[in-house]
Amino acid sequence: MELPIWQERAIETPTCTKVPYTAAEKFFAVDASGSTIGPIMRGSREDADYFSGGGGTAPSCIMKHPDAIRHIQNSDLWVLLTDGAIYSDEVDVLGNLAEEANVLRTPIIIVITGARLGGPAHANISVGVTFFAAAQEALILFKVFSSGELFVIDAKGAFTALKSEKSDYIRGWSTLSSFANEAEFNSRCKELDIAFTPSATRPNTRSVSLGTEWDSTTGNALVNVPLLLQQAQIKPSDLRSILAEEAFTQLTLLCKTRGRLGALRDLLIRHKRQEVVARLEDRHGAATIMEKLQSKTVAEQDKNKLREQLRQAHAANRETYAKLRNGLSEEQREASELNRSINQALQIVAGFEKSSYTADILNRKSNRAMRASVVTAQEGKVDVTALDLSDDISAFRGACSICCEDDRIMSIVFKRLGTVEENTTDFALNFPLAAAQAKQNKDMVSAQCICFQCAQALEVSIFQECIVATLPTVDYKDANKKYIDHQLTLAVTAGLATGASGIVQLFATILDRTLATKEWCSRDHIDDPEVQTRCQAFEWMLLNLLEKSFCRDNFGENGTWVPYPKALLWAFKEYETAGLDSWIIQYPLAGFSQILRWAEVLQLPISPRKIQAVRAAKLIHQVVTVMMNELLREKEGDKLWTYRFLHLIYREFNAPGIPRDLGTESLIPSDVCWMPLEAALGSWADVTRFLAEFDTESQEMVISRLQLVTFWVLYTQKGHTTPKTFFANIASREPLAPAVLDPAAPHLPQNEVKNVLLSIFCDEARLKKSLTAQTRDLHLGRAMPPFATSFGASVLSCGFPGCSTKFYSADDLKKGVEAAGNGIRTRRAQHFADVFGIPGEFQSQTGLPDPTLAPKAPSSYHNTLHMSIARAWSRLPVNKKKAIFSATESATLDSFIVDVRIQLCATSHRGNIYSSTIDEEVRTLLPSFFKALRVASEREGLEDRSGAAYVHDWTKNKIVEKMGYELGLL
Repeated sequence: MELPIWQERAIETPTCTKVPYTAAEKFFAVDASGSTIGPIMRGSREDADYFSGGGGTAPSCIMKHPDAIRHIQNSDLWVLLTDGAIYSDEVDVLGNLAEEANVLRTPIIIVITGARLGGPAHANISVGVTFFAAAQEALILFKVFSSGELFVIDAKGAFTALKSEKSDYIRGWSTLSSFANEAEFNSRCKELDIAFTPSATRPNTRSVSLGTEWDSTTGNALVNVPLLLQQAQIKPSDLRSILAEEAFTQLTLLCKTRGRLGALRDLLIRHKRQEVVARLEDRHGAATIMEKLQSKTVAEQDKNKLREQLRQAHAANRETYAKLRNGLSEEQREASELNRSINQALQIVAGFEKSSYTADILNRKSNRAMRASVVTAQEGKVDVTALDLSDDISAFRGACSICCEDDRIMSIVFKRLGTVEENTTDFALNFPLAAAQAKQNKDMVSAQCICFQCAQALEVSIFQECIVATLPTVDYKDANKKYIDHQLTLAVTAGLATGASGIVQLFATILDRTLATKEWCSRDHIDDPEVQTRCQAFEWMLLNLLEKSFCRDNFGENGTWVPYPKALLWAFKEYETAGLDSWIIQYPLAGFSQILRWAEVLQLPISPRKIQAVRAAKLIHQVVTVMMNELLREKEGDKLWTYRFLHLIYREFNAPGIPRDLGTESLIPSDVCWMPLEAALGSWADVTRFLAEFDTESQEMVISRLQLVTFWVLYTQKGHTTPKTFFANIASREPLAPAVLDPAAPHLPQNEVKNVLLSIFCDEARLKKSLTAQTRDLHLGRAMPPFATSFGASVLSCGFPGCSTKFYSADDLKKGVEAAGNGIRTRRAQHFADVFGIPGEFQSQTGLPDPTLAPKAPSSYHNTLHMSIARAWSRLPVNKKKAIFSATESATLDSFIVDVRIQLCATSHRGNIYSSTIDEEVRTLLPSFFKALRVASEREGLEDRSGAAYVHDWTKNKIVEKMGYELGLL
């Protein structure tokens, strides 16, 4: 039989003798290129005959090396050893390069070396998955570096015998086949007679097999994937073979590793058939009657007759639908069956799109089987378009404003929007509760609320809106579940079947937000009968969907299908053990609020105290997440972003990012802290809504925790990391962290909280304790020493009023400046250390302040105020200098004082940069500074002796130069 153009028959030499594993010619390639995450393999070069990838930046360099490609093609088997992971786009590149190099037919063993962390499903196989997906004979081994033990992650072809029959990624390592070392592995391969086709007789083709079932069905036909994806039409029999579970899973994995999932989706969509299905539609003139009813010229008595005719037409339409529903032809049923298979395949594609390259991607076949079995058990084989509208079913019924019939099944109508494709992105698939609240969904639901049959008879809504789908307000189960899922897929995900569970979560959230934001269905306007009907219909449908829908019990790719409320209970239960690392806490903010909303709607048995603790934990996690994102975006040490977070802790600031030490009044009151929180997190609607959920008690419970976590990020975290890593780090080093990270714990001891938050400030009490009363009175809290030069205070004496300490002696004056310099430096440094230095902390060898590096407090009580005044002054234009001379209270002066403070605190950043008296001290020092400028101008012979024209020569800002200058004034 002639094969399609995209298939070919594998031709092997009939007399070919397979080569045993132990005798096979092997090529070893080690990926330790630097792009993979982990250093283990860099010490394992001796394990390989060839070390490839070392000259490049990614594992794809192996596929760019001509010698490596030749060796792979000419080997009976090749072994790829790796210790790391690469990003998804690099997997695509690697896959396409391997296909071009024609090495995918060579049997392969992929050895992943690392530590056994978590379950085998979490092992990252991104480096080798592209080869495993295409090779007919392949094996993935995980080697525990510390012990040398080998685990069989997955196997194909000749290697299949190595797999354990009880192999289950989900249940753990113990279910996998394992070997103590390479020798035991080699012995097992010999025992099982594992053998391969020699390279010399191996078919030279780029086509691949789609698995053992495919081989059996097609007679070992190979598939050229690029050609297959280009086909406009495929025979139904071939299409059914492709859509078989094993074959399609293999094909999807191949497309995933080559970045061609989009092309695969297009292929599926091209082959969907036009279905002839039984629909509840107008066959008895209901639409014509409704047009007459809407005419303004019809008398009221005639309208009553028309309404009766409309009710009769509705009844006839229902009867006709019931007859047609069971009268579909065999061809029509086949079309429906094929479309159903394609929709299931599209779900698989969507699942692969959001999956990462951990080992569980290889287990998706069993995941699909699990899903299919649950669907069959829960729903039965019911046609997607079938509907049960009988009088005895559970449904929301009301009065229709069109046909004026009471107790009719009502409808919810969806407007056609051009933006719902956004609901099929990876984000929407992973976090439907958050994605549903995007702007494109806010106007999805129409305000039309009429009976289902009237809605079906209308081509557009009564508000002239284009309609894409209509839901009957019936119980979400059995045949009606199928219909509702179908309509939701059309409306919410533009016809893409991404999975009923996610779509229901999307729609339920959209419906809930509609109830909360639209006046025409507002819970606050139920005095209006029409608004009341809409509100009741929406709320009934919302609760019914939440109660009757199913999802995984852990909201993951794997797990047991359970009712949605039970899964929500799992989320709260998991928080008790996982805390800030739990699924519910890591859910995006908008969706997190929706989870708490569902707990309220479903009246889940969760205590208010637990809800409060979970909400507080989310806030802590959100603050850290936002700050970590800022660290990631930070450029060249630009710390301005920290300012808005520091406002959560401190009352006043000397400069952006530099709090002001006001003693016990430095911290912002807890009742005020909530105000800057929204600005810190970003004034988004999600943030505003979330913060509004905290009552006074909840705010008080979390404020101190927020302040401490913010403090630890700002002052101890030097670079970006994940919140999980950050929380683990502070839990191991901060004594208060365990209580801080558990909002359910008792209130934190406020004295200890204050001690931490105030720890960045100078320890004045410790300094005073080390000084004599006389020394303390002379130097702390007194007027600052005046300027002796244009650069600063005297270098020959202390300068503080009342302190007579001189740094020179009569002998020093006789020696000259250069000879006396060292002795003067030493005595000056010692005096400043004795007077201002914190014992055991002050390290400066010159007596000048050390750099201040928070969270460590300043090591001394003094700072570089004199030098900061001179630096700020030197940057001013002459006209501003003159303005400051003429008016000591002018705005120019105030601006200059701010410049000095920023120079001192943000630029110089030495000593006590947190002082609360800087502005006052600047004003006090300015007269002596101006005098020093005038003297310097006179000594330089400047025509303008006011000091405004004086220019600082910073090459003279040296202690010897300043000593000579001062001695010249004596």
